[in-house]
Amino acid sequence: MRPYLFSFKIGGVVVRAEPSWLFLALLVGWSLAVGFFPDQNAALGTSTYVFMAILGVFGLTFSIIAHELAHTFVGRALGMPINRVTLFMFGGAAELEEEPKSPMIELVMALAGPLMSLFLALVFSQLAMLDLAGGPQAPLAMVLAYLGLINLLLGLFNMLPAFPLDGGRVLRALIWLLGGDRRKATRWASLAGEGFAVFFILAGIYVLISTGSLAGLWWVLIGFFLRGAAKSSRVELETRLALGDIAAIDLVTPDIETADAGMTVADFIADKLVRHHRDWFAVTDGERLVGRAGLAEAQAVPLGARATTRLSAIAIKPGVNDILPARAGADRAFAQMQKHHLLRVYLLDGERFAGTLSMADLLEYARLRNLFADARLG
Repeated sequence: MRPYLFSFKIGGVVVRAEPSWLFLALLVGWSLAVGFFPDQNAALGTSTYVFMAILGVFGLTFSIIAHELAHTFVGRALGMPINRVTLFMFGGAAELEEEPKSPMIELVMALAGPLMSLFLALVFSQLAMLDLAGGPQAPLAMVLAYLGLINLLLGLFNMLPAFPLDGGRVLRALIWLLGGDRRKATRWASLAGEGFAVFFILAGIYVLISTGSLAGLWWVLIGFFLRGAAKSSRVELETRLALGDIAAIDLVTPDIETADAGMTVADFIADKLVRHHRDWFAVTDGERLVGRAGLAEAQAVPLGARATTRLSAIAIKPGVNDILPARAGADRAFAQMQKHHLLRVYLLDGERFAGTLSMADLLEYARLRNLFADARLG
């Protein structure tokens, strides 16, 4: 299980933060405490700036969560299964379990986040101007003004037409709506995302060289992140589309080689691992899946006990997420493996073990199918 800084539920949605989020929080807090707030009012003490920075980081965290929850709850209202929001070094993401089925769903859902950020920018800015905030140079007013500004920037930045930013999803939805081809729309939106990424990288390098400001390094990092995200999002969608009309069982190699649960570990090593040059095998009792065992499990058994220890005793039992119905769609298998960070799933036809499907199998099938689809288009 992956570690998270915090995790809680709101409206049935899990909100969590990866460890990398701490880097962003510390960077923002440091820049607020030593730069932004002292530049606004130099008459306050160090402890006041630190307290203001902590409030600013909490406010930023709240703002990003609100932005992503806007995507999430609008998407769920439109029938999209979204159950997690994750914060990380470059912001946050509402994790889609499947792609939108229509361009209008994508369009409405993509606009929800920036609109929430612009709404929060208005609210925080208005609160900063209230008399109870203590005037424009008072600590509370300065924090509220900062949150108004950061939400404005968050909303505007996310509307850049650079996939997978919200503006890029809006661009994809419009191209998809006009042309009717989601695959081509994704390609154009991803190319726009990669173009903006190159701009950020070059602009960041220029700022670094010309001014020496660390802001340039941040731009470079954002550029590389955006470029990678644009490319991986395009590949992921093309993979899902390629897998969308085939059953998982159809991608399993015939004549499945398994290991019997009743055999000894010594026989398993000699007859399976060594003879067939494989790292692991599915372990079965008749047609029933017991689990899997391989080199690591066999080596863990003391040499003197291998002739008497049954394979069933060392087999790793499958978890609920490791199993999928044999006739389920290959795209569902891909989504399940992605969601739970799995290398493979076991397919069951009722109670009968039907085979093992790996992420490598899915990716290779999708790659070849997309390759020849491009050849037909070309």
